[in-house]
Amino acid sequence: MDQILLHTCCGPCSTVAVPYWRAEGLEPLGLFANPNIQPDVERDRRLAALCRYAAAADLELRVDEAGVAAWQAAVRQPTAAPAGSPATARERCRACLQTRLTEAAFAAAAGGQTLFSTSLTVSPWQHHDLIARAGYEAAALAGVEFVYADLRRWYPRSIEESRRLELYRQPYCGCVPSKWEAWHERAARRGARAAQRRQA
Repeated sequence: MDQILLHTCCGPCSTVAVPYWRAEGLEPLGLFANPNIQPDVERDRRLAALCRYAAAADLELRVDEAGVAAWQAAVRQPTAAPAGSPATARERCRACLQTRLTEAAFAAAAGGQTLFSTSLTVSPWQHHDLIARAGYEAAALAGVEFVYADLRRWYPRSIEESRRLELYRQPYCGCVPSKWEAWHERAARRGARAAQRRQA
């Protein structure tokens, strides 16, 4: 079976991404290269969950500890948008995805894999247009092929599998700004539900 390097963001997303690629006739080689995850204790929890899934799924997994300095430099690039605006968040995400998928593309090239993809495409909260753009641009740089697969329809299954396997599911994407953005979004949803209940 041909191999595909799979950039793995976490255990929960891998529970559906790995079976998907196997069903497509490709054996995934997992790569955990996520310098965006902050703080270290959060990164450790996610990696432990991924390792637990990898053992259960007989997935070969590589962990890349490098890339933090490159990621920090990329996401701190100045932008014309005001701090905290949607444009700023989107630009931060673009730079983050570009850095992580470029690292994955070069890892694939170095390891002899001609194809690579990412488990990030399971999440309905990710910018899928930015994932695809970053993947294709990284592939061109590294001389490999990026294979985009929209796996959002399998997101509910990833939740089920995470519960079944008792995998930690993270409440935010990875970086500190995304943690606060997720917290504010959840608070806004709770406030909206409370207002609806009061009106009922």
